Amino acid sequence: MYPLVRKNFWRLRNQVRTVKMKKQIDPSIKAHFVRSVLIVFSLVAVCVIPFALAQRTNRLRQFDPRYGSRTPSGVVNPSGDAGRVGATPTATPSCTPAINEGFDDITMLPGWVMINHSEPLGLLGWFQGNDAAFPAFDGAPTAYIAANFNDASGVGTISNWLLTPQLRLQSGSTLTFYTRTEAMSTFPDRLQIRMSTNGASTNVGTGAFDVGDFTNLLLDINPTYTIGGYPETWTQFTVNVTGTPPGTLGRLAFRYFVENGGP
Repeated sequence: MYPLVRKNFWRLRNQVRTVKMKKQIDPSIKAHFVRSVLIVFSLVAVCVIPFALAQRTNRLRQFDPRYGSRTPSGVVNPSGDAGRVGATPTATPSCTPAINEGFDDITMLPGWVMINHSEPLGLLGWFQGNDAAFPAFDGAPTAYIAANFNDASGVGTISNWLLTPQLRLQSGSTLTFYTRTEAMSTFPDRLQIRMSTNGASTNVGTGAFDVGDFTNLLLDINPTYTIGGYPETWTQFTVNVTGTPPGTLGRLAFRYFVENGGP
């Protein structure tokens, strides 16, 4: 399973700044077991009105044959910083960008946190995009972050987290991104967007089914593990933050979550 996110950003009130994101997940079921194939994010950006910090967008995309994965499990590709040009969204007069990340180099992601709590734990976590599977939504062909069923070492539960840097959140903030999985995939994939309002906390629990401080589920793509239920072409998703007062500090999380998954 690999979700690919092309652009992701936050919008506050009616002022929206849009960044294209790609995200890819490839679902598959065999012998009553779900196997994750690939999940990719192509670009992420966060944006809010002037009196609040904006969130960034993520771009994801991935496939890495080096790990023997037929398809990447998951990829996220943010565009970098608020000053990035090109694929990075531009701010509107009433929207101040907080983060723009393109995932050009996932070894250089200040503030981002990767946590793999899959059971049994595999040898692979989030990795750099590989255009052998397909190119990123935009930018460099490998500009995305990915994950796959090798997050687990056998049939079990995949729970691989990618946390954004700490953000200032509030109701009206919007996260927009693009995602997809490979075409003609035969395994179902799943991606969740979760939120923590506990400041810089990176607490996602200790087990595959734990969510720690990320109790707020904002989006769940293909929760029933339907084959073909995850987009096989770049598709845009928009997530709205509600019930959060101005000035709330927290993080957003991309969670590659597949029960009965693995190689």
